[in-house]
Amino acid sequence: MNINGQSGAGMVDGRWTLRRSGACTAPAPSPRPVTRGESTPHVEQAPRAKVDWLNCTFPAPAMSAPGLVAFLGDICGAGMSAKQDGGLFGFSERHRLFLSVQGAKVEVGALAMGGESQGGKWLLQLTGKGCGMVQDWDSLRELLEGFGATITRLDLALDFIEGEHTVDDAMDMLEAGEFTSRGRTPSAMQMGGWNAGNKAGRTLYVGKSKNGKMLRVYEKGKQLGDENSQWTRFEVQLGNRDRVIPLDAMTSPDRYFAGAYPALERLIECAAEAIPTTQTETITNLGHLMHHLRRCYGKALHQAQSVTGAHESELIEEIRVIGIPRRVKPAGVVAGLAWPELQAQIRSYQP
Repeated sequence: MNINGQSGAGMVDGRWTLRRSGACTAPAPSPRPVTRGESTPHVEQAPRAKVDWLNCTFPAPAMSAPGLVAFLGDICGAGMSAKQDGGLFGFSERHRLFLSVQGAKVEVGALAMGGESQGGKWLLQLTGKGCGMVQDWDSLRELLEGFGATITRLDLALDFIEGEHTVDDAMDMLEAGEFTSRGRTPSAMQMGGWNAGNKAGRTLYVGKSKNGKMLRVYEKGKQLGDENSQWTRFEVQLGNRDRVIPLDAMTSPDRYFAGAYPALERLIECAAEAIPTTQTETITNLGHLMHHLRRCYGKALHQAQSVTGAHESELIEEIRVIGIPRRVKPAGVVAGLAWPELQAQIRSYQP
């Protein structure tokens, strides 16, 4: 699919238009993202959090792909183009997004679609560079709300250019228990040059991205090659595992940055907004469990049997583990359940 060459986007069925100057209520990013070769930005106001990465998915929209690309270019204040190049995250088509900046093309993200496992969904990805180019987060938020979008990853960054807060401060906070929330102390890991005299830069990780929330505290200036820089970045990475990331987090990054961990509230002047976690669905009976087994691994079992010629009983014996899965209520495992009854349970969960 060629998604270039259509202009005049910025609306769906005549509805979506850009907000005019002065209408955007999102805090101005400070400082803007810096790429290698740039100098450290000068900051005269209090540090503010900014969006530094965005992944979101949504059902195929009424807006065409060229229209969406043009709309994104409009809210970034520059011409945007797309180039198809392979796939991404199980989507069969990836269109790399580029902005024209001072005569050069800068890659800022991707738009992906297609793929049997994606159920007709699209993916929009904006990298740190792409997020730094967005001039109108309100319009983007409004558009994604209309699409029924789900944010799957959102990074919120806070920069301390003069080292007002450092990696060492973050370590002190960790040791003082200031990252503990609801009685849970997150895991932590140190990376980089923690040995004396090492100028490569240090990173502290708090939490794990696979669990849906992680903080990176790292020496950004040294990462960019300035051995004498004090520039430190605190960056929260949010994922949608067991939580729904509100679209408001794009337009109010300060509040959601401060709400990620108790320690972060004192780094920024704003009311903290924590994102609640949701409970994983409890599987109530064996039929429910078998339905999930079929949906998630039925094709894998079919391929294993087709390729090897193994008997069904051999496959079952190879992969079965004695015990009751944690997500199954013991009350749902009834002794003496007949096979026709279990079949009826399985079919009751099928659409």
